[in-house]
Amino acid sequence: MAYRYANQNEVKELNLWCLDVLHEIQDEVQEYFTFDIRLIGSGEKRLVTQNSDQCFDLDYNIILQRDKQGLIDDPKKIKDLFIAKFDTVLGKCVDGYYHACDSTSVITVKIIRNNQMVYSFDVAIIVEGDDGYFYRLTNDKNTGRYIWNRVKGSHNYLERFQYVKQTGQWVSFKKRYLELKNMHLRRQDDVKSFSVFLETLNEFRR
Repeated sequence: MAYRYANQNEVKELNLWCLDVLHEIQDEVQEYFTFDIRLIGSGEKRLVTQNSDQCFDLDYNIILQRDKQGLIDDPKKIKDLFIAKFDTVLGKCVDGYYHACDSTSVITVKIIRNNQMVYSFDVAIIVEGDDGYFYRLTNDKNTGRYIWNRVKGSHNYLERFQYVKQTGQWVSFKKRYLELKNMHLRRQDDVKSFSVFLETLNEFRR
């Protein structure tokens, strides 16, 4: 098995559906938070990959902005709140089986029909620190605690990616990204697409 790039029309269709769900989540949590929605990593950069004939997934960041009830220091409560709201929204709009689960660093939503996964998407809950880095809400399996974990290599990543495109390195970037995706697939180390994107980006320093 190996990764290949997914059909962009299918990616666009799934992205529109996911955004509808995430906008419903915004309405559901408006008494607690305001947040920005960002399609990240592979989806944002037209780098969505697909493992053979399996379904592809998309990755989103929910970037928390206004904390209306002072929950930022209770990350477990935040994660539980969002999972409950995903269950509420998906229960209204999904025909078939769905599951929103607490993965280590994301909420993973799976849509299953006839015992087969149709599609899935991952949502990370993020805050931006004063130091310019993103901090991801993480379930630390070693300690059983929920923490804000700094995302390695995330400092000013959008500016650095613009530099890659402006200097004509886009084709080389895509090639290297796919190589790293397949390397992690062979190792079976379950590295998320956004992390692979940052890993690639850090090889293209100014």
